[in-house]
Parts: sequence; C-alpha cells; structure tokens
Amino acid sequence: MKTIRLLTIGNSFAENALTYLANIAASSGKVQVEVGRANLGGCSLEKHWNLAVYTERQPDFKPYQLGKAPDGSPCTMTLQEALAAKPWDYVSLQQVSWRSPRRESFQPHLDRLHGMIRRLAPQAQVLLHQTWAYRSDSTYFPENGLTQELMFERIRDNYLHYSKALNCRVIPAGAAVQRAGRAEGRTFAWPDPAFNYQTARAPELPKQDHSLAVGWHWAIANTAEGIPELRNDPNHLNAEGCYLIGCVWFECLTGLSAIETSFAPKGMDPDSVAFFRTVAHETVMNPAF
Repeated sequence: MKTIRLLTIGNSFAENALTYLANIAASSGKVQVEVGRANLGGCSLEKHWNLAVYTERQPDFKPYQLGKAPDGSPCTMTLQEALAAKPWDYVSLQQVSWRSPRRESFQPHLDRLHGMIRRLAPQAQVLLHQTWAYRSDSTYFPENGLTQELMFERIRDNYLHYSKALNCRVIPAGAAVQRAGRAEGRTFAWPDPAFNYQTARAPELPKQDHSLAVGWHWAIANTAEGIPELRNDPNHLNAEGCYLIGCVWFECLTGLSAIETSFAPKGMDPDSVAFFRTVAHETVMNPAF
C-alpha cells in the first residue's frame, strides 16, 4: 500500500483527529498513514513558535515526543528536528481552539511557522486543521459574547482567510462537526430537565444524545479523599466525533472516499458509522457550507 507521512503541529485537537485515522486509512486497502505528533496539550501557534525560538538557543530541550526509539525509550525532538526527521508529505498547523475565533491571534506566528516548514520540509504540503466550535453548553460562550453558531462561523472564516493568504488547504474538521450537529434527528439538546446537575451522585449522568463532545462525566477530584466530581468537557470530541473527523482527514490526505472504507470503532452502531462517513464526504466536497 502507498504510505502517506503526516506531521501534526497542534495540541489535543490534533490528537482527536488522529485517534482513528491510521485505522480508517488501512481499512481502505490502498493507503496507510504514518503519523508524527508535534502536539502539546493546550498549545497555541504562539507557544509552538516560542518553543522553536527557545530550542534554537537550548537544543538540549526537546519538548516534542514523536514516538519511541528502537530500544523503547521516548523519541524526543525539537520542532526543527521533527520537521527534518522524515520526508513528510503533509504538515498540519492549527490555532488553539479558544483563540481560533480571533483572527488577529494567528499572526505573526502562523506566518513564522509556515516559513519554518517551507525551509525544513520543502517537499511537504502545509494543511490548516480547522478546529470546531464547542458544544452548546460550554461556559465559553457567555464569557466571550459568542454563540455556538457564531463561534463556528468565525473559525470557518478565519481558516479560509489564512488558507488563501498562505495558498494551502483547510482540513474542514470543524465544518464536519457542525454539519453533523445540524442534521435532522442528530441535534444535541440541553439541559436535561430530568437531571439535577447540583445534587447528582455518581454514576448518574444527564442525557447527552447525539453529542459529539465528551460532555458530562465523573472524574476523581484532586483530593486525598478521592471524591468523584461531575465535570463537563464540551470541547474535546468523544469516539463518534473523533471518528467523524478522522474520516475527514482521511479524505483530505488521500483523495479517496471515506464511504468506501470499512473500519468502524468498536461498539459504534452501523447507522451512525454510515452517517459519519457520509457527513465527512459531503463536508470535504463542500467545506464552506
């Protein structure tokens, strides 16, 4: 099979995208994807650039772990070393999600990172990984004067703007999440009127039908007593969301249709699998819906 080499420069949102990508590609029977991860949790374009500048002066500081060495030890690198490590076919960039609606937050660091890629990995195509709007119950919206729809529209427009400025393609992951959430019978609604969010006890959870985000879950609080705490993650994707955008990435990298692949995450019902493959394909065909 053909091998496609991908390096992601991102954060946990890139990790979401990579969750099932290799499996989806392998199931096509035509291509496999080899991935390098220059991802750091919560990392912005600014931080990636600042780390690159710092490691120029302090090359022994290697913040990225791209995998494991033959002896099983972590294979750590600087960003410069990661870009030169292999003949990457694609290198992706993204802004951290909470800054993505703010166009001015991308620069000048996007240009600087793009220039570094062009110098150190000139054979690679640069891709912009479009992030997604948070789930509608995120506190981000009232805190920033946004709605879920407005967050998506600003993200979509910003990535389109910079794709034109840099002459590179967008991976429309955010558009796919939005399209799936708008589909008839697939809309997430909150709050659950039958659930008391203040007095609930583990393992009780509200209804979260059709959510593509992790959402409400129980986690052990950071206390000596280990008391479970009800938390909400409306930002990161659950298995269904990760599968959906994995299909989007597969199509963007290979030019093949996700509808023709056979991999499905364990436990995902066939109707949902078919739905997500179709949404991914329709989004890649029409990313600016």
